[in-house]
Amino acid sequence: MKRIVFDQSKCVGCRVCEAICSLSNENEFNPEKARIRVIRTFEAGILYKNPVFCMQCEEPYCQAVCPAAAISRDERQANIVDEKKCIGCKLCEIACPAGAVTVRSDKHAAIKCNLCAKYDEPQCAKFCFGGALRFMEEERAGIARAREKSAIFLELQKKTEA
Repeated sequence: MKRIVFDQSKCVGCRVCEAICSLSNENEFNPEKARIRVIRTFEAGILYKNPVFCMQCEEPYCQAVCPAAAISRDERQANIVDEKKCIGCKLCEIACPAGAVTVRSDKHAAIKCNLCAKYDEPQCAKFCFGGALRFMEEERAGIARAREKSAIFLELQKKTEA
């Protein structure tokens, strides 16, 4: 299974991911309707950017608490919401540990990342010009993250030796 992987060091906080997500899923540029949200916070003069998106949990809490059985896996193994079945109760929104499920008042249904079901890959990752979001095999995700951390550590070590 493939999943979206985030690299904080490459994120510039541009929020293109939100715009392309809303365009891909709702046919309009409207970050309020995106299935990914970039949370920006300032601490000690540093801007932190963290996208919030569905982690496609192996045993999703959102699915477990859904009384309407509106959340299921598709053929790509993505957890998706059937908006016709959803009753808008918000239990999935409460249960999601990542905060990635939103019940939209205009639809009266939950929305969450569906890995861009009508495309080959999530459009947020495809159009992330900084490379902060990538779509990769889950087995490779941990290896890629370890390599990136190792490269940063080696760079820091070189600077302290100089």
